[in-house]
Amino acid sequence: MPARKLKAVPSETDFVVVGAGVAGLRGAIELAEAGRVLVLAKNELTESATQYAQGGIAVALSDEDDIGLHLQDTLQAGDGLSDPDAAKALVEDGPARIQELIEWGTAFDRHGSTLTFTREGAHSRSRVLHAHGDSTGREIGRALQAKARRLKSISFCDFEFISDLWLQDGRVRGIELVSPAGELHRVSASAVLLATGGLGQIYRETTNPSIATGDGVAMAFRAGAEISDMEFIQFHPTALYVKGAPRFLISEALRGEGAYLRNMEMMRFMAKY
Repeated sequence: MPARKLKAVPSETDFVVVGAGVAGLRGAIELAEAGRVLVLAKNELTESATQYAQGGIAVALSDEDDIGLHLQDTLQAGDGLSDPDAAKALVEDGPARIQELIEWGTAFDRHGSTLTFTREGAHSRSRVLHAHGDSTGREIGRALQAKARRLKSISFCDFEFISDLWLQDGRVRGIELVSPAGELHRVSASAVLLATGGLGQIYRETTNPSIATGDGVAMAFRAGAEISDMEFIQFHPTALYVKGAPRFLISEALRGEGAYLRNMEMMRFMAKY
């Protein structure tokens, strides 16, 4: 029996995953081998920051590239702020994770049967994969959700707002949520994975989707978790401004293909910052 969308949230499960973007789905797939997994989303299951990720995904898979060079570029772009061990793990594990996504049905752009790589900002080689041009996040999310739905131990519930972690004797025992009808429920679980994305919506000007409100970060903080690096929030400099409307992201691939940022006097200004 494949994964299913539940009509009501159960009161108990082995694992709760809060969030149904790429992080939540990939975590659920991994946890499915160890027990029952409940994936909860506060909006539609397909509504996450993942769906808005237009840019590609960097990986050292082409014949002209290597992992050491990718690591060097990554650390240089981080300007001394990157965790070297985390960056090393990212670039070393990247090729295997991309192959995994392909095996699960992710359709990256190709020229014939060969993967197509583009070169974008801070990369010294062409190593950025795209899917359907500027729909990379949406395609990866689609493939991961299809994979998760094939696993019988994963269940989904959408439009469920998780208000807090359920604490008992100083330990997380599950989650507390508010149903669409405004009712408070508790779900007990042996472990909770918070995969709720970022908090870009705390800013007036942002290209983050409307659901990026930092719920998971706030829950973790209230539960006593150590929170760090909160100043690192992604801002895209290329967005379509329409008064009264959300900022529409114009793909960062523009700069990767050679576009320049200029001010209203047509002067390039980024060298000053």
